[in-house]
Amino acid sequence: MTEHNRDQQTEQPHADEPRQGRRQITGLADLLPDWILSPEGKQHIRNARKEMLLAARSVLDAAIERQEAGPTPRRTVSRVQID
Repeated sequence: MTEHNRDQQTEQPHADEPRQGRRQITGLADLLPDWILSPEGKQHIRNARKEMLLAARSVLDAAIERQEAGPTPRRTVSRVQID
């Protein structure tokens, strides 16, 4: 790494840190003005977004567990005699 590159990297803000003086936008609720949706309504939207993310996490966790458990035994067809 050259000294020139090192100086450029230290001056740039981190991507995960919000810039000073700016509000961080995390979703639809943050884009809507208060006259369209009340602060309570915005909180409901944030809670709903969190619940959807938790549901997606549950789906992924279940898929990971199935993957780690290995292949399931195949079922075979059997003939049943009816009298």
